[in-house]
Amino acid sequence: MMQQKNQFVFLPEQGNIVGRGRKRKTTDRVDKAIQRKIKVNRRKSASSIKHEIEKELGVIISNDTIRRRAHEIGLHKRGALKKPYVSKVNRLKRLNYVKMYRDEPMIFWKQVLWSDESKYNLFGSAGKIMVWRTSTEEFNPKCTVPTGKHGGGNVKVWRCFAWNGVGNLIFVDGNMTGEMYKEILVENLFQSSKKLQLGKEMVFQHDNDPKHTSRVVKNSLDKQYVKRLIWPPFSPDMNPMEHLWDELERRMKKTPAKNEKELRETLQAEWKNIGQDVTNKLVESVPNRLYECTRMKRYPTRY
Repeated sequence: MMQQKNQFVFLPEQGNIVGRGRKRKTTDRVDKAIQRKIKVNRRKSASSIKHEIEKELGVIISNDTIRRRAHEIGLHKRGALKKPYVSKVNRLKRLNYVKMYRDEPMIFWKQVLWSDESKYNLFGSAGKIMVWRTSTEEFNPKCTVPTGKHGGGNVKVWRCFAWNGVGNLIFVDGNMTGEMYKEILVENLFQSSKKLQLGKEMVFQHDNDPKHTSRVVKNSLDKQYVKRLIWPPFSPDMNPMEHLWDELERRMKKTPAKNEKELRETLQAEWKNIGQDVTNKLVESVPNRLYECTRMKRYPTRY
């Protein structure tokens, strides 16, 4: 008996057939209305847009349809970054700061002693606010949340650093006054400068907090001929200290403290362990911070 060979039948590939598949529920007019509402208010939820479209245009759609129309123009729901609110006047001051210092060589920034006060936060913020944005709109003012300077915390500190490393970290008990701040600088400013080998060319940086600009502090610094950066208001993104504090907080999470005494000891130990490799990179980022301020039209930057 002759064995029959297997026969294979090849069918031509079929493309998409016109008219097949799920029908689109919205017209171009409805799509544009949805997308316009999202662009005007990035915090608006899909459900609220859905109700507005149903009321205004008489079209019954789902929340998923709203999301799909947003995705079609590159908008996805993301957590809004918290950034300080910058008024038009303060944007101009930020511009003046950039113009004043953008041409300074790196040797100048290596002589700056950066400083700030903060509270160590044991608890996170009150949760994220969701906004519609594209992958490149993370720092668009429409897609960020204005904040105050500090969140909650239970330990207040003053600290400083420069190119060569970290300076002193001082704990502050109670509410700091101008007089208290002056005493901190008297005891720690030149001590830290000497430790970091900044010499007579040192330039001191602090922000425009009322304590910093008080007459008693200004007079004290003037008597000691301390040169200062002319600092723009609401500009933590210009201060690399913010990222150094983030670095310290990451290290602190590895060794959670059980009480305030232990917390202070761990903060001091981890602060001293921050090496020059970290501080070098932060100081080197300053020219880029100035450039980003210009690129973002003086609004808060990615830093």
